[in-house]
Amino acid sequence: MVDSLKTRVRIVLAIVVVIVLISSSGLLDVRHSVMLDDVSQLVGGVVATAACWWTARSRLGAERRWRILMGAGMFGWSIGMVFWGLYRTVFDSPLPSPSIADIGFFVFPVFAAPALLTLVISQRVRPRGSTRMWAFAILDGSVIVGSLFVLSWTTALGALAHSPPESSLGFLVAVMYPITDLVLVGIVLILAVIPKVVARFRAQLWLLLAGMVALALSDSAYAYLVAAGGNTVSPLADAGYIAGPPLIALAASVPASRTRLGVRSTATWRSRRTQLLVPYVLILVIASIVGLQWLTVGNVDTVVVVIGVLVLALSLIRQVLTLLENEALLRRIFDAQSELTYRAHFDGLTGLANRVSFDEHLSAAIEVFTRTGNPYVLMLADLDDFKTINDRYGHAAGDKALKLVSERLAAASGAHAHVARFGGDEFVVLVDSTADHAGEIVFRIVDAVSGTLDVDGQHMSTGVCVGVVEFGSVMGEPTPDALLRLADRAMYEAKRDGKGRAFLYRADHTFEALVPPEHQGSRGTNPNIVAGEPEPARLMAPPTRT
Repeated sequence: MVDSLKTRVRIVLAIVVVIVLISSSGLLDVRHSVMLDDVSQLVGGVVATAACWWTARSRLGAERRWRILMGAGMFGWSIGMVFWGLYRTVFDSPLPSPSIADIGFFVFPVFAAPALLTLVISQRVRPRGSTRMWAFAILDGSVIVGSLFVLSWTTALGALAHSPPESSLGFLVAVMYPITDLVLVGIVLILAVIPKVVARFRAQLWLLLAGMVALALSDSAYAYLVAAGGNTVSPLADAGYIAGPPLIALAASVPASRTRLGVRSTATWRSRRTQLLVPYVLILVIASIVGLQWLTVGNVDTVVVVIGVLVLALSLIRQVLTLLENEALLRRIFDAQSELTYRAHFDGLTGLANRVSFDEHLSAAIEVFTRTGNPYVLMLADLDDFKTINDRYGHAAGDKALKLVSERLAAASGAHAHVARFGGDEFVVLVDSTADHAGEIVFRIVDAVSGTLDVDGQHMSTGVCVGVVEFGSVMGEPTPDALLRLADRAMYEAKRDGKGRAFLYRADHTFEALVPPEHQGSRGTNPNIVAGEPEPARLMAPPTRT
């Protein structure tokens, strides 16, 4: 579709060039040259009217409204063109101004302005950020209008203002053309800096802008000729009148973009870029105009200087606001990244490190052990009868109990231990020490966890069994899976022996009790109740990851 649209635009421009060349080449006499010029303009206006109204039949909402209004404007413009052609060819009036044709021409901006405003009114702006968006839109709009005013003043308005008009009505009519063009082009450019509008109506806006600019250039040339006292309009000055209506017809034939909810399309990002660039491009145009005027005339019009300074000041304000907005955006991105990093490495319920974070620490510890021989101990702790708490008190109470247990376990492990929730009611502890010192930590863990928990006024008790393995107990080079498998075996050996027990896996494939049975007798759980035999698969393979 994009390639097809580009082809149609090229065809329109090629036809315009051919008509202008034929009209100005001298191949035709003056009468027929003027007739070709006027007929081309009239055909373009009729085509634009028909295209707008025909395509409106199959559209809804804003797309239908702007086409109907734009079609009405082009219809009035075409009627004006009929009288303009009659004046020039039948009544032999080379520059009929003012005339009844001007009434038809001024119908166009009367309908075109609300047609363009329909596009922005159709966009529902979210309450959040709407103030910021409108602040930027007002600043951008002021920069655009000021820039276009400078452009219009240096091309036509200035000449009209400084020339003594022979007819006050003729002067008023002539000056109204560039003013109305300024309004229409300004509206289109303001729409082009509103991201939601340009993301949906991008192709339509650029074609409308091209058509409006083409008409504005010819209107400015016409106004300048009136100010200069000219009595004819050259075919080159009429080129905008020939090209403008067909470009508007092409805009009516283009459907609006459809973006799925929540999906950022390429057009959306391009619209953001357009919003940033348009005001600065216009400032560059102003600077070029001022420089050119100073080089050619030797001075700069006071009006141009005043408006130019105001536009520059507004642009600086906009730039400061943009920098502040970018700073706030970067801060939000940093906070979001920090939150994502935390969620990726910490358990959302207990606040302990999660499995991903623990795997990283375990791999790093293995690397240090392999390189330096520094001793490390891995502990795997599993709560006793925690399922009973969930079944009796509910999962909400179970979650609160897990939080209390994790706090006790982290405090008992010490500041230098790395504690993580392994999954469910299992925890892992990585300690930079020997098994002898780790035995003291295990004793504190069992003593801290195997107590009464107060959850919402409910008193519940639990215990913990711990399996311990030294890195040096693994045959060959230790791996995370091997260490976890051996710690799992030691933990199930502890469960076999009772509750609140802890066993150390030794290099000779035996187990050593780290917490004597008599220590558990007064901790609120029954050491004679065996938690159940481990699954054979857990003795032969790493524990299941949940």
